[in-house]
Amino acid sequence: MPTTVITGRDLVLTIATVSYDAQATTVSLEADHVIETYQTLDGRAYKAIDDSWMLNVEMLADWGAASSLCESLWTATETAPNTTLAASVTAVTGAVFACNILPTFPNVGGSAPDAQTVSLSFQVVGTPTETFS
Repeated sequence: MPTTVITGRDLVLTIATVSYDAQATTVSLEADHVIETYQTLDGRAYKAIDDSWMLNVEMLADWGAASSLCESLWTATETAPNTTLAASVTAVTGAVFACNILPTFPNVGGSAPDAQTVSLSFQVVGTPTETFS
């Protein structure tokens, strides 16, 4: 069976009903799958007890732009830090992962002459839902 190389991917963040998807350069949805090990008289027993998800995003800073994602994230974090935002990650056409995330402040600044970039780690609330087709 030949190796499949996946190049198509996308991220859409929705803040106050406005969707943003142009600034992301890297996105990863990562799970911390916690499994406890118990030693019983019959041997080891394993039990999955928790999952914690993070959505990690690298993006180009867009401070001052019309419909700035950085400014929308800042405002959402400042005014409604406990209100989730909708996120959708497309790994490839037909493989889409939707989740709700808590907003976080984007970092400000960068080194000259490089383009300013922002690194964000969003806490996912609940478990992402997947669509495979």
